[in-house]
Amino acid sequence: MNKNYLCPHCRAVLNPNVKVVLVAERNEHRALLLLNARPGDYGFIADPSFPLDEGEPAVFRCPVCAADLTSPSSNEFAELVQVEDGGHEVRVEFSRVYGRHATFIVDGREVTAFGEDADDYDDLNFFGH
Repeated sequence: MNKNYLCPHCRAVLNPNVKVVLVAERNEHRALLLLNARPGDYGFIADPSFPLDEGEPAVFRCPVCAADLTSPSSNEFAELVQVEDGGHEVRVEFSRVYGRHATFIVDGREVTAFGEDADDYDDLNFFGH
């Protein structure tokens, strides 16, 4: 089943191939980041000169509209929209902190967690109340 990842702001497709393409920012540094599209797989490709420090957050932006993808649910996460072949949409929330492996798929009132650090966020409210 094909899944497209979209910017929640401009709805541009962010995975034109097998990787999700985002702009990452840390301090004054900016780079393209290619993320694995499979939830729970934290492999990525980045310019080796881009500063990634364990425990430090990055700001993720849409490479099309430059919108900040920080989640409205928590500033520790970035948010994308995932669309399946049939058009069903879910929210994907993933940690902005390098080395923190936590991803959540929010589908209506159901949340599916991925990553060894996901249990650290049991009190996170994705529903706004």
